[in-house]
Amino acid sequence: MPTPDQARNHPTAVFYGDSIVTGWRGTTAPRARWPSIMSDTLGWREVALAINGMGYYRRRGPRDGRGELSPSSTDTTLLDAAIRLTPDVVVVCLAANDLQFMDEHGEDIYASIRRDLTRLREELHGAHVVVTAYFPTSDLSPRAARIHEWITTTSSDLGLTYVEQFRLAVNGSPQLLCDDGVHPNDAGHAALADAILPVLRNLRI
Repeated sequence: MPTPDQARNHPTAVFYGDSIVTGWRGTTAPRARWPSIMSDTLGWREVALAINGMGYYRRRGPRDGRGELSPSSTDTTLLDAAIRLTPDVVVVCLAANDLQFMDEHGEDIYASIRRDLTRLREELHGAHVVVTAYFPTSDLSPRAARIHEWITTTSSDLGLTYVEQFRLAVNGSPQLLCDDGVHPNDAGHAALADAILPVLRNLRI
């Protein structure tokens, strides 16, 4: 049977992150979240390795006595899975869930940022690693500004692409947020997709 003229390879994209990746709370359908919009637009195979509430430190460890995922600066279960998949591109979106731990566990969070991004850079030979961060508003608190600086500096040190436009896309707009004022709604996810699309399209994978 002949191959259709429009047939093509479909690169694998891992989206590694939190509820902004899963679309929790704000989206009306799974394909309305920005990773799915990106994958459908670019013809990528989407793999979402994401946990609601996860950070570089928060909800990274084994379940505790209450059944909740515990904080951890050493558990790399999801990171290991991302690397084993040998994707063509990894898009990282983590940050906001760690803010409550910044005062007491800042060093752990910083170490986890360095470890995660370094391992993705060094162990995924030839893959593109793109880094983002989501906060509901562009006006960052002192804690948010500090973790944002750690992420951007680490990305720069490692030669990774950091997409600042993504962080600025929602900026507290009621039209782009669901009723909790934190998570983007369908329109917010579309805005996030628009913000990162030019960068991902230019990867030419």
